[in-house]
Amino acid sequence: MANSNTNPQIRDTYSPLNSLVMQALRRYGDFHPGTIDGDVMLMFMEFANIIIDEIRMHPYHDGTEIDYYQSPTDVREIPDIIIVSGLLYHYAVQQGSQKLELYMPTYNRTLNQQLWQKLNGNTKIQMRVVDDGTNKRNTGGGKTDENNGTVSY
Repeated sequence: MANSNTNPQIRDTYSPLNSLVMQALRRYGDFHPGTIDGDVMLMFMEFANIIIDEIRMHPYHDGTEIDYYQSPTDVREIPDIIIVSGLLYHYAVQQGSQKLELYMPTYNRTLNQQLWQKLNGNTKIQMRVVDDGTNKRNTGGGKTDENNGTVSY
């Protein structure tokens, strides 16, 4: 899977949190991102750590360990697009904004798409047979993949 890096001018892989916060604030359009103070940055770091918890609990998460952000300059191996979408969503919730109607479904779709891509690549979602079942397709020795439901022989 290609890296999801929205700031290739800064790093070759994932972006530092402070860059992602600035992107989210620019997209949100509330004020000039360069005018934020340390308390706002700490609030966004809390949001980013909530996003990490949401990734850890997501059914498509592959189980890799993800540490919390401890500094605004920290980098985590999470696609930038997930963090930015999540920051926009959590900030809209915190602001009590009507923009929540846009950012909530966008964040959920982004989270699902990116984690599915990381777990299974570009495969179709199929129903999962949890016990290799009694279906005729499995009697020939086929095994069902636990992650995406595809049968291999």
